[in-house]
Amino acid sequence: MDTQPGPGLRRPDEVRLVLKDNDGQLAIPPAGASIRVKIGWLDTAPGSTPQLIDKGTFKVQDREHGGPLDQLSLTARSDNVSGGFRTRRTQTWRDTTLGAVLQEVASRNSLQARIWPEMAQKTIRTLTQRQESDSAFLTRLGRLHDAIATTKNDTLLFGPAGTGETAGGDPIPTFTITRSSGDKHTWKASERDKTSGVTAEYQDRAGGQRRSVTVGSASNAKKLGRVYGSEQTARKAAQAAMSKADRKGATFNMTLAEGRPDLCAGQKITVVGFKPEIDATGWLIKEVSHTIDGSGLRTAIQCELGSAAS
Repeated sequence: MDTQPGPGLRRPDEVRLVLKDNDGQLAIPPAGASIRVKIGWLDTAPGSTPQLIDKGTFKVQDREHGGPLDQLSLTARSDNVSGGFRTRRTQTWRDTTLGAVLQEVASRNSLQARIWPEMAQKTIRTLTQRQESDSAFLTRLGRLHDAIATTKNDTLLFGPAGTGETAGGDPIPTFTITRSSGDKHTWKASERDKTSGVTAEYQDRAGGQRRSVTVGSASNAKKLGRVYGSEQTARKAAQAAMSKADRKGATFNMTLAEGRPDLCAGQKITVVGFKPEIDATGWLIKEVSHTIDGSGLRTAIQCELGSAAS
């Protein structure tokens, strides 16, 4: 299974199952069937119980049966919202908060809302959802505020990227990885795509002119392609893009020698026993992949820059 909460990116968690059907006894589940996923290790000590990590509920999206040797393949995703979530609509909010907007979107899709407190309090002067589905609107808000915006287990989640906290503001436990923890690793840092600032344009309606704001240095600044409706919105977009660019300054990927089903995307990690440049960096898990097959349980992580290691 894969988990990946990127800023503004609504790609849901996904689980892929390949089941042997040599005796033909497996039934093909209907589309939309729910699968509850728990993964972990079976402790073989007398009287022990399996230590399973609950990964939530997934809805079957893709089904395939083939053979010989017969097998059933299923793909299920955690994005279990109704079709109305993808229906285009137009609505404008004025003089409200981001939390109130997100609560309304969640409510009309029969979802609970978990919103990071500081983000919920952000003021909204004017915000328009124009011929956008709630799915696309949520994605846009996530990118605008450099946030993880997704739905899972009948809940709309909205929280800042790169903080190592849940959408409710609770810290996710930090995990330490040593060199002996992994089968292989890859570290990469590149100055080629490094940017010193981000520029966003907006339409100054009072003056009838197009203007711009820059976050960071104007030298070698990256220019966003969209023209925003106000200076406030343009500045938020530039700040979000700058934060995202800062996290992409280096990457660290690793396949662990022993699967760790408790690891999740958005979790901070520290590493020990590598090169000084790697150990001195605080890392944030961007994507996790757990694989269970004949070789056992394996976990692979993809990380981007988090806060500096202490």
